[in-house]
Amino acid sequence: MLRSRALALLILGLMAVWLVGCGAKSPSPPPGGWGKAPATQRPYTIKGKTYHPIPSADGYTEEGVASWYGRDFHGKPTSCGEIYDMHKLTAAHKILPMHTTLKVTNLENGRSVTVRVNDRGPFVSGRVIDMSFAGAKALDMHDKGTTRVRLESVGSIPGATSAKDLPGPFYVQIGAFVNERNAQRLLTVIKRAGYAQSRIHSKDVDGERFFRVHAGTFATLSEAERARARLSGEYRNAFVIGE
Repeated sequence: MLRSRALALLILGLMAVWLVGCGAKSPSPPPGGWGKAPATQRPYTIKGKTYHPIPSADGYTEEGVASWYGRDFHGKPTSCGEIYDMHKLTAAHKILPMHTTLKVTNLENGRSVTVRVNDRGPFVSGRVIDMSFAGAKALDMHDKGTTRVRLESVGSIPGATSAKDLPGPFYVQIGAFVNERNAQRLLTVIKRAGYAQSRIHSKDVDGERFFRVHAGTFATLSEAERARARLSGEYRNAFVIGE
């Protein structure tokens, strides 16, 4: 009796992990239901924040902080139902489609590695990707724990739609400052230039707080890319970020 009950609880637990992953809780379906969207493409909520997976990785780029996860999760189910193997080149991302192939470049030493997304995360403020141990070792970040990276999608996902009209909101990052006053000055300038919903977003990197100025907002990725092209004349390192 007890053994059967324990087995039932284990099966229910594994099903919950497979459906949403990483402790996520799915919100109620929209009118008309989810249709044919796989479970890993449905919105999910972690710590009160809802994430909306995007339908395609085509043309996707992102910069931010990478971390890695290893032995504590080795052998456990990932969000897509695979068993996590810390020695394989995989990674977790909050919104990219499962099985997206990403080129990840360590911006601190120039090393690159190609990984496949098979999990959701990381759910730590300021981090954009969780690498497997193998991926972290390839980037030579496994001892340090975190590093700044650039993500670039490689190829496309079969059956995925174009990424150009992905729904936002999106922003264009035009500057990052240690001094908050400098960020406030730039925010004033960019708002006067017509980007009324621009903002300052702060995050800690290696124990130091940075204040990032985001011009925005933009309803689609293509709109954000056009704005980045305009802004890059004055802000050479401008790049698009998703909410």
